Amino acid sequence: MVSKKTEREIISALRRMRWMMPLTTALMAGMILPTSFAATNETAESSDAAQEVSTEDLSAIEAEVNEDSLRYLLLVDTFETAERIPSRRLDTPAEVVVITAAEIDANHYQSVREALSHVNGMVWSFINGSDRVLTLVDGHRTSLNPPIKMIDRIEIVKGGGSALYGSDAVGGVINIITKKGDHNETTVDINTGSWHRHRYEITNQGNDGKLGWFIDAAIGKSRPYSFRGSGDPDYREDYDNSQYAIRLDHRFDDRNSLTFHFDHDSTRARLKWSPHEYGLVNQLSLTYNFKEGTSTPGFLRYLNNYSHSDTQYMGKGNSRLQGVDYQNGWEMGQHRLIVGAEWHQSTDEHERWWNAEKKTTNQAYYIQDTITMGDKWTVVPGTRLDHNSQFGSKWSPKVAANYRPDDQTKIYASWGRVYQAPSAIQMYTRWHKYWYQDEIPYQYENWRGNPNLKPESGHTETIGIEHDFSDKINASFSLFNASISNFLDLNDYAFDYDNDHAPSDTRWPGKLHWVDLDYVNADRDKQHGLNLDYRQKIDDHWGYNLGYAYIHRTRPLGNEDYINHWRTPKSSWRAALRYQNGPWKASLMGTFGKGSNGSTYLEDDLALLDFNISCEVSDWTTIYVKAINFTNQNIHYYGRRWDAPGRLFQFGIDCRF
Repeated sequence: MVSKKTEREIISALRRMRWMMPLTTALMAGMILPTSFAATNETAESSDAAQEVSTEDLSAIEAEVNEDSLRYLLLVDTFETAERIPSRRLDTPAEVVVITAAEIDANHYQSVREALSHVNGMVWSFINGSDRVLTLVDGHRTSLNPPIKMIDRIEIVKGGGSALYGSDAVGGVINIITKKGDHNETTVDINTGSWHRHRYEITNQGNDGKLGWFIDAAIGKSRPYSFRGSGDPDYREDYDNSQYAIRLDHRFDDRNSLTFHFDHDSTRARLKWSPHEYGLVNQLSLTYNFKEGTSTPGFLRYLNNYSHSDTQYMGKGNSRLQGVDYQNGWEMGQHRLIVGAEWHQSTDEHERWWNAEKKTTNQAYYIQDTITMGDKWTVVPGTRLDHNSQFGSKWSPKVAANYRPDDQTKIYASWGRVYQAPSAIQMYTRWHKYWYQDEIPYQYENWRGNPNLKPESGHTETIGIEHDFSDKINASFSLFNASISNFLDLNDYAFDYDNDHAPSDTRWPGKLHWVDLDYVNADRDKQHGLNLDYRQKIDDHWGYNLGYAYIHRTRPLGNEDYINHWRTPKSSWRAALRYQNGPWKASLMGTFGKGSNGSTYLEDDLALLDFNISCEVSDWTTIYVKAINFTNQNIHYYGRRWDAPGRLFQFGIDCRF
């Protein structure tokens, strides 16, 4: 962590760096050279060492090269989220995307949101246009993302085909897996950029045999900024954010361990119309892991998540989720049986609710069987029973199947019932507010919860195919569909009334805009679409990804359906070009969309470009330059609030000791 004086000196120096663009040009020119200064120094040693490699070593190297090719394509062969047990990519009946720590480091992502923004079919944390997405950290429920350098990998499972998770996983599951301390190392990452935006992050990890630790602390801030398309040229927003997290792992033996995890996040933001926006989240979990290293590992976990918010819209409020999770499994011939139970209690208290405090309890029991039928078929039936203290019991059966016609291909399909109970905010919100301009009221908002809301229910289906053409080329295609009845929605009724307080000034419309916001059960919400991805590693230096997503969503408006794409464009294309040569790394990533009619993207058409260049100037130091939203597209702050609603340049230094 740097002092305030040092921070000011760094900022002042960067402002005087008129050589920044020439340096960036030089970095880009250096990347296209056939060799690097680091590679040149190692050439002679590599040649001598190559003469001593045996036949067995060559086989191992070839296997490692193939593994590196798949890792470069962002395809990790074994992951754990889809079935909560280790499963191989082509044996799993779902579309899975993995963002590795290597990719996070290569692109110098500053947040989970930024990393997810480059996944095909995703906007922010929505999957295929659905906000019914379950976010986990190391397998347990969370509303907080850990600091970025603490993340080992992010596994995204699209679709709601698993019985292991609750019905809030209609769109899919995002599981953020954090790093274990396995070696002694300290890292420091400092960056600065547009809008006086700065971030400082430091980590320390270590291991003494039985005890491993990983500690991360980060501070981020941005001074007032505005962005094109905000509708107000004087729109301003700034924030201060602090994060710290700790993970401790104590190993009893090869099969049993204990993991403690604590995360803290606090953010204070200032908007033009709101002098204070404050949020604080503290989350902890204690997990006993048993049967580790087997095909059916188990766990027993206690979790406690607390959050406090103070916002202009909703005022002050607190919420807490605490619970106990248990899972175990057994392998019996062709069957891998997973059973589990959850007990979660939510306590919510808000000053603008009808009642001061509301408490709900949810008990869940699930069972899922992975049945291997010969060398080609895998069938995964399962069911989940949720018992809510306010809405009773509900079964959610699900089934998925995977077919392997050859060693390089999988064809899969899944079907599942979904169920979602209303939240305390949706049932108990009750407040109203006048908005003023020059002490004249111009808008009145009236938010009304509904304690008589019904739970959502429906079904979701996915079908897809994935094929490895070689260890360097992969392609996948999937179709999805979801239909939800009693969809929990927020209706917006707006009226204009004569404003008796309106001045005679012609700038004032002389109307009071009245807005009623009611939480209701809409008749239905329907989504369907497709995802198409292609990945290729051209050679040892170049690789690229291409993706296309089509999403069609209809929701009722009055007596008619209307197409709703406020979360994501109807059609979107993603492309990424990556380069690596010795100490040099670079990437150019683009998102192109058409058919947005809402607030996340403020224009119908968009073309987002992000790029970064980095150089390992020594074994322990990397410098990097980034540009996010280089095309300065109209992105509402809800879309990428902390990343870049407008064009953002960053310069950073990453050191490892």
